[in-house]
Amino acid sequence: MYEKVKKEIQGICKELLKEGLVAGTAGNVSARVDDHVAITYSQKHYDQMLPEDVMILDMEGNVVEGKMNPSSETPTHLEVYRQRKDVNAVIHTHSIYATAMAILHKPLPPVIDEVTARLGGEIRVSKYAQPGSTALGKAVVEGLEMRSAVLIANHGALCCDRTLRDAFDDAVLLERACKIYMHA
Repeated sequence: MYEKVKKEIQGICKELLKEGLVAGTAGNVSARVDDHVAITYSQKHYDQMLPEDVMILDMEGNVVEGKMNPSSETPTHLEVYRQRKDVNAVIHTHSIYATAMAILHKPLPPVIDEVTARLGGEIRVSKYAQPGSTALGKAVVEGLEMRSAVLIANHGALCCDRTLRDAFDDAVLLERACKIYMHA
C-alpha cells in the first residue's frame, strides 16, 4: 500500500544527497499519505537509503509499519502536517548556506524573484527550540506561517509543499538563494 511513496522518498533522498543538501544522516524526509505519514528512519545514511528504510506513522506518531526508530524530528513533521492541511511533503535539510543563515539568525530577504513566487516571500528564522522537541515543531510552524520554507535557528532548514518534488525544488531554491545572499 505504501510502496510507491517509500520509493519516491528514497529517490528524493538520493537527489538531496546529490545536490549537497544533506550529508551522512543529517536531515529527514516525509510525505502525508491520507491519515498517515511516511518518514525516514533515524540515523539512516542517505547513500544507503532503501524503500524499507521509510516507516509509516499515524498523525499521533504511533508506528503503523516499520521496526526502527522514526526520525528524531518526527514531532516537527507531524506538527507541520497537523497545522498545514495544504502540505503533503516535508523536507528538513542541513545544507551549508541555509544552515549558516539559521546560525546567524538572519532571515532571507526575497533576493531573487523566485523566493517570493515559490517560497512565499522573506524566509524567517524560527525561534530556537531543542531539536526533536514538540516545541521545535511549534516554532517551525510559527516561522513558516503560510510559506514553503523556514530557517530553523541554529539548526538547518525545512521546506514543505504539496508534493515531494515541490518540496525538493523548494529546498534547492532556498539553498541557492541563501548562497546568493551570502555572496552579495
